Parts: sequence; C-alpha cells; structure tokens
Amino acid sequence: MEERDVLAGRHWKTRPIVAWAAGRAFAWVDDEITRADRAWVAAHHQGPALLHQINPRVGLTADDLDVLAAWTEALGDTA
Repeated sequence: MEERDVLAGRHWKTRPIVAWAAGRAFAWVDDEITRADRAWVAAHHQGPALLHQINPRVGLTADDLDVLAAWTEALGDTA
C-alpha cells in the first residue's frame, strides 16, 4: 500500500491500475473512488479512463452496466 496515496485521499489501487493500463483505455468500477483518484488518473494517464463509483449498499446495478456500455460504445466511435 502506498501510504502517500492514502494520505492524499487516493485509493491504494489507483497507481497500480494506471500502471497496469499503461496508456490503454480502462474502466474502474469501485465503491471507494474519490475525487483525488479522478484527479490523479486525469493527470497521469494518457488514455481514456472511466472511474465509476457504485453504491456499496446496492452493488452493481443495471444502471451501472448502462454507464459502462455507453462508455464502451463511445470508445468505439473514437477508435
């Protein structure tokens, strides 16, 4: 765990996910995504990224899947 990330309000997963994506498009679905995560990804990831926060009390819903499908479809329009 990167203590500096946690202290800055970022999730410990943010850096590893961006490193794994290596500039490729990615969608991250989680219930703990913060504004700090979004800002860090925007500043450090060159490719498209969707950080989609879900409600931890409900889990993944049809509406969440619609968001992912629309984002994926929009990627196809730009590829």
